[in-house]
Amino acid sequence: MTTEVDAAGDGAGEIRFTDPELAFLRHARFGELPGRVRPADMVELVETDPRRDWPDGPSREQLNAYWAGG
Repeated sequence: MTTEVDAAGDGAGEIRFTDPELAFLRHARFGELPGRVRPADMVELVETDPRRDWPDGPSREQLNAYWAGG
């Protein structure tokens, strides 16, 4: 890989890669991408169960205590 180093004012320098070099580095870091999903293979998701991360709400006793001011 060839890199070009530019001198910066603080002496740190900046490394610039070409597009093919960046593509290689992405591939080395992340590997192969999964195959693309065709529109014919997609299905619509329908939620049938209530959300588990959302509470059902306050109980009637809690609401009565809230509205009663206590």
